[in-house]
Amino acid sequence: MAAIPRPLCPPVAGHVPSPSWYGTARLAKAKAPQCPTCGAVFQTEHPAAPGYLNEQKWRQVNQANLAQGFPPIASAHQGRSAEIPALVAGGAHTGAAMDGKLLSDEAYLSAIRDIEDPILRAVAAGERDYPGDPQPTEPDNGADGEPDGESKSGDAAATAAESFDTLVAARLRRRAEQGRDRIVCQRCHSLKNYNRLERPWKEDVVSDPRALRFLRYKTGFIVVMVCDLFDIPGSLIPRLGEVIGERHPVILVANKADLLPRDFHKARVLAWFKRFAKSLDVNVRSIHLVSALKNLGTRELAADIVARRKAGQDVYMVGRANVGKSELINALLRISIGGSAHRVLSSHIPGTTMGLAGIPLRRFVKALVPAEGAPAQDRQASLYDTPGIFSSKSIVGYLTNDELDLAICRKRATPFTFLLGTGQSVLLGGLGRIDLVAGPARVCVTVFSAVRPHFTRIERADELVRRLQAGEQTVLRPPVGDSERLRWFPKQELALEHEFAGLHRRHATLDVVFAGVGWVAVTGEFPRAKIRVFSPFGAGVCVRPPMLPFEYQRLSGHMSTQRKTPR
Repeated sequence: MAAIPRPLCPPVAGHVPSPSWYGTARLAKAKAPQCPTCGAVFQTEHPAAPGYLNEQKWRQVNQANLAQGFPPIASAHQGRSAEIPALVAGGAHTGAAMDGKLLSDEAYLSAIRDIEDPILRAVAAGERDYPGDPQPTEPDNGADGEPDGESKSGDAAATAAESFDTLVAARLRRRAEQGRDRIVCQRCHSLKNYNRLERPWKEDVVSDPRALRFLRYKTGFIVVMVCDLFDIPGSLIPRLGEVIGERHPVILVANKADLLPRDFHKARVLAWFKRFAKSLDVNVRSIHLVSALKNLGTRELAADIVARRKAGQDVYMVGRANVGKSELINALLRISIGGSAHRVLSSHIPGTTMGLAGIPLRRFVKALVPAEGAPAQDRQASLYDTPGIFSSKSIVGYLTNDELDLAICRKRATPFTFLLGTGQSVLLGGLGRIDLVAGPARVCVTVFSAVRPHFTRIERADELVRRLQAGEQTVLRPPVGDSERLRWFPKQELALEHEFAGLHRRHATLDVVFAGVGWVAVTGEFPRAKIRVFSPFGAGVCVRPPMLPFEYQRLSGHMSTQRKTPR
């Protein structure tokens, strides 16, 4: 029998797409369906890669498509399409062109039979009754048993059809608002529930800022540039204006303010941060200090976005990897009405977001859009989470998944202040080292890092580094692992030599920054001092004006100068 083309699914009146398809009205932007929490394109070929779905989850994605009137999807991984298990079993063709998105009768019925949900199966099959659906009343018959007329019978059928469509649309809308239809990839599931990855994290990160070049050719949107206040200037993207354009309005956000000491002076830190913002080549309109994890400053940021955004404009979150863009989106969702069900994935592992993940602005009711009276243009507007651009100068790029837990600061930093004498060294594991080679008898150094510092003589520091390179276990952590891992860890090389004068005995003179790890503030009053700074391959080190110049405190009684590594 010749195949009779038929549409994949009958239309459903008043249907609202489920949240597993964020930005359905703008589906043309994406070539394939994406994970709603990380933005990775769904695929079925590589279990350890982002976007992987097993056969059961893949079938559920296609069932949702059939019910919503969309064609079955074909995953793409590295340019190759994957077969769809739920449709291949029924003989459906899953080529890239989808033959005009039409199926034969046999393939259509086979795909419908595989749908497990009776409601969705009824929608795809075009049935008008299902368990729990109110049945239409029988038409009134005359005395002779004949129908009272074709018009009454037709009205009853139309009423039943309208009732069915209304009930189905209400069910789908309710499931969408509750966030119950979201299907996430296996990588997101492992990160969210077990905080682990199946392969090295650096294989999935984006390191080329040109990944954001598509913004250069767009108009009518706002950019929220997020940076890490604990990693300045390493978390800033230089020459970003050459990539996204210099005309777009930019709101600059310094995140992770909760990592600073509890009594830090906000106005002073903000003024200090503005000096770095002047070096950016983008159109910065405002600057905010926030903590997305603690919801500090997020309401002020949301009010600023509302004030600067025009009706129908999209919002794009851009920035380095692991600066907290996804967590900032979750913070905005938390202060919205019913937004928590649509959160995206956030993790301390860099490169969590793998693609352009868009969330409709209607999910940000009260935070970004009003509960009532929202402009009609905002129905098509979205907030997009972009992949973080990993910096090649970041020292954490040399760490494994387990070592990230030791190096990345995830809670409020406790400054440690010690006396460093001439001929002594302070080491941050195997990630950084400062030698005081000349100058006063001793200076004060304050360490802001999650890595515990180790103080010793320069000769002893050289011996520890040699033992580390030979694969021996030392007090320098990270790195961690067996001797093979320690031997392969990058060798510490000279990053810079710096001479300076101490300005005040109770005011820090400068910060020595180790990108992604933390910084060491040097305090004291002296005419001249010379330091040598080492890091893996000599990368990721710079000197800056002190961010917290008054955090220096004299050594207290419980902080012994005899202990080399603090508890």
